Amino acid sequence: MHTEACSAVDEIHLLTERPDEPNLHYVEAALAGKLEMPRLRAAVSAVLEAEPSARARIATTSPLRLWSQWAVPDRAETDPVVERTVAGRRELGDAREEIFAATLPMRTGPLFRLHVMPQGRITNLILAAHHARFDAFATMGLLQAIASAYSGGPPHAPAPPVRPSSAGAARPPRSQGPPLRIEPGRTAQDEGAPTTGYRFRHVAMDLRDLTNAASYYAEATEEDALLTEVARAIFEWNASLGKAWGQVRVTVPIDHRGPEEKHLSLGNRAGYGTVVLDLTEVAGNPLASVSAQTKHLRREAAEADRVARAFAEPWAPFGVRKALKRPADRRTASRVDTTMLAHVGSAPPLWFGAVRTGALWYAPPAPLPMGLAVGAVHYGNRMHLTLRYRRSLFTTPPFWGRG
Repeated sequence: MHTEACSAVDEIHLLTERPDEPNLHYVEAALAGKLEMPRLRAAVSAVLEAEPSARARIATTSPLRLWSQWAVPDRAETDPVVERTVAGRRELGDAREEIFAATLPMRTGPLFRLHVMPQGRITNLILAAHHARFDAFATMGLLQAIASAYSGGPPHAPAPPVRPSSAGAARPPRSQGPPLRIEPGRTAQDEGAPTTGYRFRHVAMDLRDLTNAASYYAEATEEDALLTEVARAIFEWNASLGKAWGQVRVTVPIDHRGPEEKHLSLGNRAGYGTVVLDLTEVAGNPLASVSAQTKHLRREAAEADRVARAFAEPWAPFGVRKALKRPADRRTASRVDTTMLAHVGSAPPLWFGAVRTGALWYAPPAPLPMGLAVGAVHYGNRMHLTLRYRRSLFTTPPFWGRG
């Protein structure tokens, strides 16, 4: 066993962990067949052997520690594969809600669980991975590595695709609307919504819808069109409740991994930026503004904002910083972004031996002050979206009528 220092980003996500709001990424795969469990466990073991960082756990959990460390054991300390038979769609939904609400123990590695839920001739896999050790792209890569090992290939995820060039890209001058210091428009709350907990919903979009939307501006991508639709849905939801005010600000994770890497590296390597739209832009055609901003973010996205980094610094014991962070989050909640769109890109066909994956979904972590996050993955000829939202936010999410 050896130890590694946590990065500032790792420390931030350890501080964000709360029993009622698991700080986990989720990837769900719907397989058109049944898996051999001994073979799947062997594949997971091969990935854990090849990827030492996937075996890590917290080296010390003392609240008096100034800085956290990872302990990387020589072999995984627990079996991360959990098998559960479900009978029908309703029971699958109940199991999914339980998985999405459960936390992961930090004292034993690995910090992920692979839930296997066969139902007749179909198998659903849900991979839950802690944000302190994996970002969105690493979580997706972890499932790809397991599928590769199961199929007899290398126990690694494929290298990240080449990203669009951001050379010369700059955020355009903003000549209309209110200044950037205006308070962002919060997603209006539905008075009939429950008060606690999280819910989610899967939505599949035909890529032709996004392609047609992106065609209104020559340099726009499918991601730009999706960003525009997310902002428009928030705007229309707020307008329906008489609260169409402020700016719509969408947090966007950007993968910082380079195309020269042989395999996709695990860990927290993503940066975060914000796409800002005034209400006049949202009501019109904001694709030009969105496209210019996303090009800028591919180069300028930062791993964390200044407030979060301040809490990651060892100026006080971990327990003190954790106790202070939650009230600080409450005080700054009115100034954070309106929502998040985590687009993990285009996933290659995912096969477990001869078993094909028919659909693939990604859900971002839950503890978000804005209360709403959208995970997106391009798989096959469809864009798969997972809407994760606070139950206290609304009973009928605005996207349900836009899928």
